[in-house]
Amino acid sequence: MLSRSSITIIFLLTISMKFASAWFIFMVISIQWSHIAGATFFVSSYGAFPNDNIDDTSAVQLAINKAIANGSNNVVVFQSGTYNFTSAISIYSAINLTVMGQGMQQTLLVGNSPAAMFKPLHCQGLTITSLAIDFDLLPFTAGYVVSVSTSYLDVQVVSPHRADIGRQVHAILRYNS
Repeated sequence: MLSRSSITIIFLLTISMKFASAWFIFMVISIQWSHIAGATFFVSSYGAFPNDNIDDTSAVQLAINKAIANGSNNVVVFQSGTYNFTSAISIYSAINLTVMGQGMQQTLLVGNSPAAMFKPLHCQGLTITSLAIDFDLLPFTAGYVVSVSTSYLDVQVVSPHRADIGRQVHAILRYNS
């Protein structure tokens, strides 16, 4: 027969074990959820503000870098408006990173010189969504071949593209219509 103190100890151990089990389950779920949910990084928190005609490149790059350093499953968020860039945003070794605007009609990224808005490298699960990208001036020229000889290629440039005198040609792409 168990004494009253033995029953109390067994009762306390049972409660402690149930609490420990519940605590352990809670911790496992919490750790898994934090891995799934990630964090949200607003570009405005790093100094990128829409519609101010100020270069947002450095601020957005900082937000992207912080999100990548934070681990996987993070989201970088642009508010509605137009953001200006003077160079491409590098995205290196991101895992399940989402770069997100407020919709293609609401968030516009305008590049003033880069040939690409984003330069991803060694990324897994990178998603860029709900935003539009445009360039002012376009980083390429388009036109029709008018004449060809052994020493030159005459191209008629079509609007809104422009030809820069003395600019080196990096590639010619041929499209069949």
